[in-house]
Formats: sequence, C-alpha cells, structure tokens
Amino acid sequence: MNSTTLFAPLRVLSLAPLVAAVLLAGCSHAGGPAAAETLPVAVRTAIAEPSDIRELFQFTGDLESPLSVDLASKAAGRLDKVVLRKGQAATEGAEVKKGQTVAEIAHDELEAQVSLAVAQVHAAEVALADKDRERRRIEALFAENVATEQARDAAVTAFESAQAALAQTQASLRLAQVSLDEAFLRAPMDGVITRRHLDPGAMVSASTPILTIAQMTPLRLMIAVPTRMLPMLTPGKTEVSVRIDGVPGRTFTATLARIFPAVDPATRTAQVEILLDNERTDDGSWLLRPGSYATASMEIAARDGVLAIPASALIRVLDRQILYVVNPDSSTVRAQDVQTGIRDDDRIEIVSGLAPGDEYVILGQNKLTDGAPIERVSP
Repeated sequence: MNSTTLFAPLRVLSLAPLVAAVLLAGCSHAGGPAAAETLPVAVRTAIAEPSDIRELFQFTGDLESPLSVDLASKAAGRLDKVVLRKGQAATEGAEVKKGQTVAEIAHDELEAQVSLAVAQVHAAEVALADKDRERRRIEALFAENVATEQARDAAVTAFESAQAALAQTQASLRLAQVSLDEAFLRAPMDGVITRRHLDPGAMVSASTPILTIAQMTPLRLMIAVPTRMLPMLTPGKTEVSVRIDGVPGRTFTATLARIFPAVDPATRTAQVEILLDNERTDDGSWLLRPGSYATASMEIAARDGVLAIPASALIRVLDRQILYVVNPDSSTVRAQDVQTGIRDDDRIEIVSGLAPGDEYVILGQNKLTDGAPIERVSP
C-alpha cells in the first residue's frame, strides 16, 4: 500500500467540517434579508386636525408711476431757466403742482413778436374806425340821392376789408401770444421731477425732453396673471397684499384695480393693475418709489375647519396621491389614496381619504410600503 492510498480517507474526513461551515454560512446569508425586511422604519407622524387654510398666489413686479410725462418744448430755442417758484432749482426730487412753471425757453424775440402784433391790431382798429365813418357818411349821402350807388358799394367794401384786416391781425396776436406762452413749460399734473435732461443754456429743438415728471401717488404694480386665474379675480374687490423690497418688514394692503382686456398669446397671461396709495415719511419724502421691486399675494380661495397637512407628506404616483396612514394597531401603516383641494404654501387641503384624528406619516414616507412596520421618532 502506497502513501497515497493510506492517506485518502483522511482527506475526505478533513473536508467535512469545511463543507458544514459553508452550508451554515449559506443558511445564515439566506435568512439575512428576510430579517431586515421585518425591521421597522423610523418615521415621524402627526395627527389630522381641522384647521383653516388660504390659497394664495404670488407674483412679482416693479412699482411704476401710472402717469409719467417727458416735458418738452414745442419750438426750437435756447433753454433759459430751469427753476421753480422762489428760485428753487427744478431738479430731481423737486415737487411740482399742476400749472406751475418749471422751465423757460429764451423768449425775447417772442415778446417782440407779441408787441408787433399788438401794434398791428391797434392800427387795424384805427383803420376800421375810419372806414366805418366813411361808410356811414356815404350811406347818408346816398339816402339823400347825393352819392352814387357805386360810391356806397365802394365804401361798404372798404369797411368790410378793414374788418377782415382787423380779424387777421387779432389772429396773428393770438398766435404770437401762444408762441410766447409755450416758452414757459408748465407741469401738466402734480408730481415729482424724476429726471432733468438739460441745463440752462442748452439749445433745444421741438420735442426735446427737458424734464420728466411722474405722479407719486398712487403708484401701480403691473403683474402678469395666467388666464386660468382670471375668473377668480374681481376688480375693485380682490384684495392684494404687497411687500416692497425697499420697505422691509411691512405689508401693504391694496385692491386689484383692473384687468387688461388683451391676453399675451406667447405667455397666455393678462396684465393686472394694482394701485398702492403712497405716503410721506417723517422727513417729507415719499415712502414708496417707482422702480422698487414688489411681491404681490392674492387670496384665491379660503377653507375653514378642513383637514390640511404638509404637502411634503404626499407621494405622487402617476395620477395618484398617496398618504401613509397609521393602522389601528399603531405599529404598521397603509398606503391611502387621497384627494386634495386648495394649497397654501407648504400645506394642502385633504378632501377625502383622511379623517379627523387619523395619524399619518410626515417624514420617512419614501421608505415605506403598504403594511410596513414603523417606529416613531421625535422631532
């Protein structure tokens, strides 16, 4: 018997403990996932209780003046003065009243033209008076058969020509006065000078802007609203809360003023105008300024005493909305289909599928399945 034959049984016996160990390890590995699936999932829960909810839509935009005018001269000339009453400079920030003179174009030549027109009117009046006397004298002579009909007609024609000449000179005077008046630029409304384009001495042509005047109260906020929301809005009734970046910590209340009739076909939105009453600060300046960034919030719907939960608690699966509700055994959950209503920021109304007093999962729901065991954790 050789050595190989002698030790063969020993090799077989030595493999038995190894095979047993492998089988035990395999059994242990196979039972691992089953044991892990039964471990409870750590979640955070809440109790469904009635509450009030408001559906708000927020939009952003810029404050602007509803009436802003570039004040310009109708005629060419040299800009003579840009001052207000009592010598106050007509510059940015200065307040003006409707009809107040804010700038002057050099008008020496225009004044001379008015004086000339006045003199021409006076001469035409004298000529008319002379022709009138002559007409009446000739008519008297004609009545006595002393003057001929031809002489009478000539006197009447001369009188009528003098009347026309007077009317012409009077029209020239009014035209010269209008030209002179237009050399004085007046504010078309109460407002504030927001920009001064030119300084005295500059040459201006017709339609050259000299000052920009803007109305300061009320100011308006223009926002673009989707057409699907327009039926929910009522001009004069829909209240709007507005926050202004330049006035932190304060919310202004306004009413929707009007909805523009046309819809932008590119964005399917319509322009909506919100008017905000402006107010003075302690130093007399205006609190709100055109160009400020603003955020408007409009309440579209309101529900009182309904079930509202954090919107993050819902899981959307295709066209289903699932909420994990704790079963009566208090240790497992069920996947409950729910129907939702209005939404207020991070809360959403539950119309059906949830009852008052139900306990539901608000955190950890993404790891759950129907019937899964849970373990509650504190916030």
